[in-house]
Amino acid sequence: MTSDAETTATKSATSRPGRDPYAQDPVRDVANRFAQTYGLTQVDPYFAQLFAPTVEVWHNFDQHTMRLSGDEFAGAMLRMLRATAEIMPGHSDQIWSLQISHDGFTLAATASGELNGDLVHIARCLLVTVHEGRITRIYEFGDRQQRAPLDEALRAAGKFRS
Repeated sequence: MTSDAETTATKSATSRPGRDPYAQDPVRDVANRFAQTYGLTQVDPYFAQLFAPTVEVWHNFDQHTMRLSGDEFAGAMLRMLRATAEIMPGHSDQIWSLQISHDGFTLAATASGELNGDLVHIARCLLVTVHEGRITRIYEFGDRQQRAPLDEALRAAGKFRS
């Protein structure tokens, strides 16, 4: 049973002009579309549209912030994800946590596969800022030593990211 105050608050929230109470949360939509593409489970054909015109990218291992065109960054990310899957037999990218807030999301994942006969696991965490429904900033945390064999294999295949 609801109180009169709860009923009034519900009516007020749902009757505001221009507010659809059933509209999907734009941050949740961006996070889910990003995660599906990042894990290569369902590549979003409009992946580049998830990014703002300019995106800031930072990695913990070099602590240098890059500013890139959102389109350029989205394309580079897709190329790297696909190149990784291509050169790592048995590749999988398990997203084991996706936490969504009002202004962004965190994604924790582990890429696994085989490189030169060795099984590798590369854990990383992304902290992503979303503003007005577009990704504006990505902070990536990972272990450079875990990534080293993959980076070497990508470099040898001519697919290493710069």
